[in-house]
Amino acid sequence: MTSGARKNRRSIRRGRALLVAPVLAATIGGGIAMSQPASAAARPNAHHFLSAVVPCESGGNPRVVNSIGAGGLFQFLPSTWHSVGGKGLPQNASVAEQWKRAHILYAQQGTSPWYSSQGCWGHKV
Repeated sequence: MTSGARKNRRSIRRGRALLVAPVLAATIGGGIAMSQPASAAARPNAHHFLSAVVPCESGGNPRVVNSIGAGGLFQFLPSTWHSVGGKGLPQNASVAEQWKRAHILYAQQGTSPWYSSQGCWGHKV
């Protein structure tokens, strides 16, 4: 093997080491971070987040009902409303009750129930 070929092989090995080390570190570090439950990820403050959602979902009208039957400040579907302990229909509940149920839903599922309106509230949170 010529000395030029040896130098070239050393350069390739050195280059691989420079590429592999950060990838390995990211993989190990990422594996540690990913081993935590998804609920450990940082969430916006509940009240701050929900305050940003209200204008996007209902325009602040606690009695509004949309075309698919979601109602109230947070546009709960009746099934979701009942799943968090709501009685009757969300649009017929008090504002305080709507907020209470929205806090429960947020604690259970984070921002995902309001994903479809993220284009509206996303820049406010």
